[in-house]
Amino acid sequence: MTNNRKRLAVLGGVLLVLAGAGVAFAAYLSTGTGTGETTSTVAVNSTIKPSSRGTALYPGASTPYTVTINNPNPYPVKVVSITASSSAAAGTCPAGTVTSPGLTNPPGTIAPNGTADYTLTATMINDPDNSCQGKTFTMQLDANLASAAG
Repeated sequence: MTNNRKRLAVLGGVLLVLAGAGVAFAAYLSTGTGTGETTSTVAVNSTIKPSSRGTALYPGASTPYTVTINNPNPYPVKVVSITASSSAAAGTCPAGTVTSPGLTNPPGTIAPNGTADYTLTATMINDPDNSCQGKTFTMQLDANLASAAG
């Protein structure tokens, strides 16, 4: 019987060690719940500035001119369109003497905090007022841009 007791004592000891290890192992397992949080940026509007005027216009003539659009945002954008426009009055020269058809879906993107140039066409009407000679024609342009984050 002594051997049986020894065996039982050893077996009991092993079982106690294994049970303790199981409790210790289980003590490292857990689950958790909670939330995460972040915010989104607010889009900053771009600006359009003239970068070249093209050649001097005369009745019925057209010329390309270039504008620069900036992207002040931290992500790339694509120009969806630049609206068509006509000139404002230039002194006594009437509004609408020069027109520009605008652009739709020009190729390329504008890098974050970057700029890109776009070429449009300006056309003088066939019968402008004589007071339009030597004037600088300004046209209001609006660009629609969309995120090009990929």
